[in-house]
Amino acid sequence: MQNLLGQAIYDYALEQEKGSVFINNTYGEPDEMPVDVFFRTKNDFFDVELKALDLCKGRVLDIGAGAGALTLELQHQKFEVDALEISELASKVMYLQGVKSIITGNVYDYSTPEPYDTLLLMMNTIGLVGELKNLGAFFLKLNSLLKPDGQILFDSSDIAYLYEGDLPTDTYYGEMDYQYEYSSSKGEWFKWLYVDFDTAQRIALEQGLQLELVYTNDETGQYLAKGTLMRHSEGGTPEESLH
Repeated sequence: MQNLLGQAIYDYALEQEKGSVFINNTYGEPDEMPVDVFFRTKNDFFDVELKALDLCKGRVLDIGAGAGALTLELQHQKFEVDALEISELASKVMYLQGVKSIITGNVYDYSTPEPYDTLLLMMNTIGLVGELKNLGAFFLKLNSLLKPDGQILFDSSDIAYLYEGDLPTDTYYGEMDYQYEYSSSKGEWFKWLYVDFDTAQRIALEQGLQLELVYTNDETGQYLAKGTLMRHSEGGTPEESLH
């Protein structure tokens, strides 16, 4: 799914193409996503992004860095930050833009001998798990990249409002099917997850991760969550440590 999006980012950076990416879905008209959203500077960041940047500490891993907008701002603020991006073309753009540390690859395959103080997943990057059943394993993967006193910062949205009170009964309502369309080409359909905070909090807790709601946009249902590893006594469970 990253091929077309990476190509659009690359073309925009090289001024070969200024068109939009269209995101086809199974519930309505395609959504238009202007590619310049990946090239914003701090003055154009969304409130949820500004809040996340304010909370960053120590050594940071920007997961799903795209064209490196947030990474560049963190560099400007003198953070030690690595940009992790699956698209080779987007990684090339980050290099051209001056991102100092770029890791091209899949977060599931990434490991490090030096864990991070902050894991940053913005623009609903956590949605890459596709289905709710995969979220717990993803939290475990993130835990493995984190220092004991580190934090995970991610945004997502409660999209229940799209259903006008008629939520599906056969699947979690935040599981969506999308397809990128760019420059007369269409990619493969892929699954993407939007998870409400309460559900994310419950699943995180099962994996030893305590989630805190730190920001909410009441108009869009978007929120920012902060996750920290739970401390518990030997032989106890994370849930027992809450009592």
